[in-house]
Amino acid sequence: MGKQIQKLKTGMGVMLVLLLGTAVNLYAQRTTVTGTVTDASTSETMPGVNILVKGTTTGTSTNADGNYELSVSSLSDTLVVSFIGYQTVNVPISGREQVDIQLTPAAVSGEEVVVTALGINRNERHLGYSVTNVGGEDLAEANAMNPIEALQGKAAGVNISSTDGGIFGGSKFSIRGASTLDPNNMPIFVVDGVILENETSGGSEWSGAPADWGNQLRNLNPDNFESVSILKGAAATALYGSRAINGAVVIETKEGTQGNGIGIQVSQRTGVNYVYDTPDLQNEFGPGTIAGYVSYGEQDDNGDYHRFDTGQFNYRSVDGERVPSLIGASGYNFGPRFDSRDQIQGYDEQMTSYQAYPDNWKNAYDTGVSSRTNITLSGGADKLSFYVNSSIDLNKGIYPRQQLNKYSGLLKASYEFTDYLTVRGSMNYTRSRPQNPPENFGDDYTAYAFNRAYSTEKYRNSDVYVADHGGVPSTSFNDDYAYVPGNSLWFGIYKNTTRRIENTWRPILTVTADVTDWLNLTLEGNMNVFEYTSEEENLGQGYRNEGGYYRLAHHYEQQETVKFTARMAQNVGDLGFNGTIGGEIFHTKTSESGANTNGGLIVPGRFFLENSKDLRNNWAWIGNEKQISSIYALLSFSWKDQLFLDLTGRNDWSSALVYADGAGDYSFFYPSVSASWIFNETLNLPDWVSFGKLRASWARVGNDTNPYSINQGYSIGNIQTEGGLIYTNSFNQRVLISPTLSPEQKRAYELGANVQFLDRRLGLDLTWYRENTYDQILNIDAPMSSGVSAQKINAGNIQNQGIEASLNITPVRNSDFNWDMTLNYTRNRNKIVSLHEDVGDYQLLAGSPAYGNYRIGSAAYVGGDYGVLLSDILPARYQATDEEGNAVDHPNNGKRVLNYDNTSRSAFYKRSGDVQKIGSIQPDFLGSVSNTFRYKNWSFSFLVDGRFGGHVASFTNRYGTAWGYLETSTKNLDAEHGGLTWTSGYADTDGRTYDDGVIPEGVFADGTVVTTPQGNDQNVGGMTFREAYEAGYVEPSHASSVTYFNNSWGNGTINDNWFYELSYVSLRQIGLTYRIPGSFTQKMGVRNLTLGVHSRNVLYLYNSSPNNMNPETFRGNQSDYSYFERTPAPYSRSVFFTLDVSL
Repeated sequence: MGKQIQKLKTGMGVMLVLLLGTAVNLYAQRTTVTGTVTDASTSETMPGVNILVKGTTTGTSTNADGNYELSVSSLSDTLVVSFIGYQTVNVPISGREQVDIQLTPAAVSGEEVVVTALGINRNERHLGYSVTNVGGEDLAEANAMNPIEALQGKAAGVNISSTDGGIFGGSKFSIRGASTLDPNNMPIFVVDGVILENETSGGSEWSGAPADWGNQLRNLNPDNFESVSILKGAAATALYGSRAINGAVVIETKEGTQGNGIGIQVSQRTGVNYVYDTPDLQNEFGPGTIAGYVSYGEQDDNGDYHRFDTGQFNYRSVDGERVPSLIGASGYNFGPRFDSRDQIQGYDEQMTSYQAYPDNWKNAYDTGVSSRTNITLSGGADKLSFYVNSSIDLNKGIYPRQQLNKYSGLLKASYEFTDYLTVRGSMNYTRSRPQNPPENFGDDYTAYAFNRAYSTEKYRNSDVYVADHGGVPSTSFNDDYAYVPGNSLWFGIYKNTTRRIENTWRPILTVTADVTDWLNLTLEGNMNVFEYTSEEENLGQGYRNEGGYYRLAHHYEQQETVKFTARMAQNVGDLGFNGTIGGEIFHTKTSESGANTNGGLIVPGRFFLENSKDLRNNWAWIGNEKQISSIYALLSFSWKDQLFLDLTGRNDWSSALVYADGAGDYSFFYPSVSASWIFNETLNLPDWVSFGKLRASWARVGNDTNPYSINQGYSIGNIQTEGGLIYTNSFNQRVLISPTLSPEQKRAYELGANVQFLDRRLGLDLTWYRENTYDQILNIDAPMSSGVSAQKINAGNIQNQGIEASLNITPVRNSDFNWDMTLNYTRNRNKIVSLHEDVGDYQLLAGSPAYGNYRIGSAAYVGGDYGVLLSDILPARYQATDEEGNAVDHPNNGKRVLNYDNTSRSAFYKRSGDVQKIGSIQPDFLGSVSNTFRYKNWSFSFLVDGRFGGHVASFTNRYGTAWGYLETSTKNLDAEHGGLTWTSGYADTDGRTYDDGVIPEGVFADGTVVTTPQGNDQNVGGMTFREAYEAGYVEPSHASSVTYFNNSWGNGTINDNWFYELSYVSLRQIGLTYRIPGSFTQKMGVRNLTLGVHSRNVLYLYNSSPNNMNPETFRGNQSDYSYFERTPAPYSRSVFFTLDVSL
């Protein structure tokens, strides 16, 4: 493979030298055309407009004042004028040397310019596949912490949601579903031709998930975005090869324009982010355990507690007096009703009112503050253009002590050395300082830790959680506040610090030679370097801060790319041709090293490695080194500017598929073909048909594997002994690799139509697609006797099939008022067509359906969905049998089976124990509606988006209900909440009357024996609970016990409290801007002055989640975990003000 790569490098170099050497001789005598480009609706000049001589590669762009100058070979040529977001126009020169041009905004016209693969600007009418373009200003206006989240709801076929990582957490982003069994199904992100590594931020297991630091995308500055193009299908991304199997998001940043003068732009965005709501906590019942297990409160004559009376206080002796106390009270919330007239001993050992604190969870958060300041200089001289941006982004999150400060700079410049040779360069540098990933303490407020009588405002205080000796208060040292729950949590948040210092460099150098009118050559080199130093400072919570530690690590990622491209354009009569051929070499590597103290700190609170009590731990690794060498071509044909055909091909050679002996299927070819027909220009259609286009495409793309996946590596290390260091090594995996492993292959079909009516006031863009990914690279279990744990093979077929629709309406359009509306609809069916024969019916993706506390797993199920949800804790269903165990008919067959707990005298549902399908993570559809109203200098807009269908498992709802924290836990707790009232006949109840009775629907399991009120043992197997109750064998079950057992770790079954179809509708964004009239600003020497107020994540208009659980609170951004909620987040809203000034 190395010789092939060297030949590729040599060939590219020779080609470039030969073609450059002929450039001067081929460049003919030319005539200069000048002019000005303006906006047809506002008459304002337009900088940065692209102007190309039709049928050639010769072109230029307008300067800061909208003027251009272009050398043409003939005054009979035609100019093709384009700008992102505007209709492309063909303007005949017709012998003129000055040609002024007007452009009309292309609000979804099918005629606008979009950026496609490899950064090629193309008119949308030429494309045989679906592309969505979003203007950079739209993303900057959203002011999302992660600029990628600003795309939410703006494109059909795209599913975006934020994680619970606060101001720097990651985002889930998928295009047309999951293509592979790999957890990362994110698209690639391409910034000015540089592909960014887009790591996921971990899964969502409750205690094992890593901190969510997000990824490089959060370091991008949306104020520099000129446009964002979302390339959805395989035909659109085929030129990116194996790295774009999941789609691509292509970001082009702004540039300067040639001409005299310098333009100055200043923007300021300042706002707040605050928690406005939380899931519905119950505030009626205080601390108290479930019925049957009460071991406090009053005692009978025999000294026994009334164990079924949950309305009793916990008591504690204070100065010889027995007083109700929160200290030692149960962590459950099935206790006495709150009544502020009652006095109780608080956690601080002081008497206080017995009351709930409805906002105790909300009070755990701060008000976040954000400020982003941008200063931009742009412009140029005759042959020079430049763009310089500096940005300061300061953010304080809603999570305590969470911060993200960013400092970034972008420098772009181009210089036209001759009429045929231009050099462009850019450098983007970002330094960010994220600090303290969020402590997801939402589960502390919904179960286990902070009951409804806990006051956050009182106890979130350093006087409480820090003892005089410096550690956490403890009863072992008779510290004040030693009984207060949460001291360890608040100490960790406010006394420990985790931070990163991140640096990103992205240099790009491009040399372009216009060899002739129809040929130009480009040689480009770029790099992306991402490195960070991380520190973890733990003070230690023990006496005098025992147990502290310090950790220091350095992480480094580097990728570099060199590519050569030749572009050709030629017209022959009605036939047009454009071609692009090129080659590319991409290389990436990653390394990390670090150390941490061991055994505590010699001097507490002093954080450096030499402060380690014992020999410190060191580690380092080098990995993920990979090289891909490629050649590619794009051939585009057109006829009468009505029929268009694209042919592409790319061949990749990947080092990740080269075996140690040099063999391997490491060369793979990706072709595509696409076509479009502008039928309204071919057919004689009515005037009310403004535009019509049909498109179709077929493509094959692929995906290789991670570095070192197919070759056995090893780790080296050492062990400290009394005799010194002993060096060790071990293999890094126990996976047997198939000797014929090949890349995954996606084959995709796409059909679409774009029709516009009534002078483009009504438009519909409709797409159907089907994509199948074959030869999935996956692990299958191996027999234990083989000595390996699994075998890596190619197998399987995953299909995505769906419909995307965008409806664009302009109900009103006149000189003063304009109303634009866009509706997006997405429906995708993600199916598993086949897997390997040794896998069985399904391959587990995440979680576990039959192990642990959660007992739900997502799976790739043959014949079913990607993300079929499986579990073994569905309620068992009754089946009567005869004496020989044969099934027989019975009126109770099919009803849920009940277990019985004699201690609580309550029935609850029995688990089936059989792994069964319970749902799917796939939503039925996604949708969004955006509206923009413009009246003179005012603009008002809002965006609503929603998800409909697809199952989720909310373990917050499950355990929060089991422990009595959420509203659903109050069901039947007393007569007011639906409980039955009865007087117990059991001897140990002293004839007490209860009002928390429940008659569970279901059938007792065969062989179930209960103790009757008369003290007899009675077999009630096969009877319904009501039958047994009416026979006098049982009394109503106590609501608290039923609620607990039906939702608990060890006994809970699937129920509607926590497993449900998720649907929501969100008012995602709203904004109002006002542009100060030019007649006023020009007197101040200001070209533009715009003020705005905006809000994001405004509110949910509909939410199907029980207890008003946040419907988007999923941890991490891996596709296989999108069903799992365990660390609940509150509802937060941002409001911010904007100021934009241009001089």
